[in-house]
Order: sequence, then C-alpha cells, then structure tokens
Amino acid sequence: MKLALVPLAALGLAACAAGTQAPAPQQPASPIPNVGFSPDVSDTAITACRNALDAQTDGNIDVVGSEYSEANIVVYMTVGSNRAPWKCFTANDGRYANTEFMGSEGAL
Repeated sequence: MKLALVPLAALGLAACAAGTQAPAPQQPASPIPNVGFSPDVSDTAITACRNALDAQTDGNIDVVGSEYSEANIVVYMTVGSNRAPWKCFTANDGRYANTEFMGSEGAL
C-alpha cells in the first residue's frame, strides 16, 4: 500500500511546480553606483561640480555620492524630478570640473 502512494505524491509535487509563475521583471539598474560619500572629497570639489552642472541644466540638483582618488574626484548627482543621472570629474581643489550625462539620451 505504501508503494502505491509514492507515485501519487510525485504527481502532486509535479503539479505544484507546473503552476509556479515566472519572476516579475526587474527594474533597470541605476547607472549611478551606490558608493556613498567619501570623507576625502572636499566641499570645494562638490561645489565646483554643482556649479558646472547648474550651468548646463535648470537646477534642482541633488548630490548623491562621491569617490576620491589621487587622480581625481568623482561626484554623482541627479537633476530634476526624473532624477537624470550625471557625474562630474574634478580635482579636489575644484579645478577642471567636467560633467557627463550617465543616462539614456532616449530618456531625455
């Protein structure tokens, strides 16, 4: 009698597996890495990047992260209600602030 129940149990498990749904599609990953804020990045560098981006956009800029290296500083920012992603490379003393759009041009 126990042997007859084994195939029925296997069929029940197979029916459960057949009824599972595919995972929901994931949101696209943000182009801005989750790096936090480096304590080694100066306020001067952040201000220089904000000013450089403000000159190219309508403002409403949020600084969302920064990275430090001896070569340069990277400041990550978002602009506007759609949080358009930007980054800026500069020296830690604020010289040579250059901004770069990180999103899709189709999303503009």
